[in-house]
Amino acid sequence: MIKQKVFIGFVMGLLSTVIGASLCTFIISKVKHGGFSETFISFQNDEKLWMLLALGAIPNLLLFFFLLRKDLEYKARGVVLATLLIAFITYSLYFL
Repeated sequence: MIKQKVFIGFVMGLLSTVIGASLCTFIISKVKHGGFSETFISFQNDEKLWMLLALGAIPNLLLFFFLLRKDLEYKARGVVLATLLIAFITYSLYFL
């Protein structure tokens, strides 16, 4: 039961990161007057996907505190695990 709650929090953290990265890409594309896919491809070609991933993880902070406020500690732990995974992936993309 506890593992299931942590897993649900982990999935919530990953989805939050995907939504955050998509939102950042959308905002940057509007500022640069380009398309969503063009902006994403330019980040990919410049090997700067780590930036989008790091910015996309910011909503996890809000999700974490929301879950703590609702007394859902095990789901909050899952969000922390997802954030640590995203941090490791971001670190790997930056230095490799």
